Amino acid sequence: MPLFILLFLLPAMAFAGKTLPATNFQVTHNFIEKMSNEHQFDKDELRSIFAKITLVSAEKPNKTTPKKPKSKPLSWDKYRTLFITNTRIDRGVKFWQENLPALQRAEKKFNVPQEIIVAILGIETNYGNNKGTHPTLETLARLAFGKHRRWKFYQKELIEFLLMSRENALPPLSLKGSYAGAMGYAQFISSSYRYYAIDFDFDKKIDLFNSPTDAIGSIANYFDKHQWHDFGPYARPITLTNSQSMYAKSSTNKPKNSAQYWRNKGFKIDNDINNKTKLAFIKLTQDDHFETWLTFWNFYVLTRYNHDNRYALTAVLLSSRIKQQFNQPNSTIL
Repeated sequence: MPLFILLFLLPAMAFAGKTLPATNFQVTHNFIEKMSNEHQFDKDELRSIFAKITLVSAEKPNKTTPKKPKSKPLSWDKYRTLFITNTRIDRGVKFWQENLPALQRAEKKFNVPQEIIVAILGIETNYGNNKGTHPTLETLARLAFGKHRRWKFYQKELIEFLLMSRENALPPLSLKGSYAGAMGYAQFISSSYRYYAIDFDFDKKIDLFNSPTDAIGSIANYFDKHQWHDFGPYARPITLTNSQSMYAKSSTNKPKNSAQYWRNKGFKIDNDINNKTKLAFIKLTQDDHFETWLTFWNFYVLTRYNHDNRYALTAVLLSSRIKQQFNQPNSTIL
């Protein structure tokens, strides 16, 4: 079908609610024009690629259809049991044993403990066993071109995805990942892949889909670039009074004030913590109460990978369990 006829038909399709080739939509052609002008992509090549994925045209809103209620976030005790299991710990030990040289190199180069890297890979993809089955190009296009509240973010990630594919000679139609566009062993989004992924197995390509070694180095590099403090502590449980608990945040809480500052406010901070060490406090929801933790800088860096405090603390606890079973000396200090 000639392009001018296709574009004429687009408004009539707006409320069809059908799954159609992406090239049936004006937004796709606008995007292709942008990629050609700003990043020198070949228009015909992009049209050919986008013709092989589908988008869903907008449907008329049904005012009688009730909105789905928002699901309640899992409580901390339920969340951690999804990941801290004997099976995942055993697989973590096996992965560590099989990839020991790469993990040792990453720790030496970036000063990120091996067990933290192993734990992140365990949480993200169960050591490469669950990298995702959603076609990433189509996933990002649907999120970028639809009515998602973060469509601008996903359009940026779609741009990064195409640049990433071109830079690493990866076939964009073959790549698969999560429902939100995260990819490979480490579940990097496209921008993280471009800026933080590294060739750690020295084969002159960056491949987070098939190379656990590249994934190991890339995770360590990610934390290093987010200002990881060499072998610093992460978190410890702390009991707060009712008035003190107002300083414990459910969302990410960046350490800004020193231990001395909190001591002056009456907080009972352990004596082994230096007065100049910056601290923060978080609270995690259980079924009927809050659990409070004192957190250090490296805990905050963990939340740069995933902003959920539950994720970061799960990584800490899982890493400790894996290291204990791996039988390494000097277990991780919480």
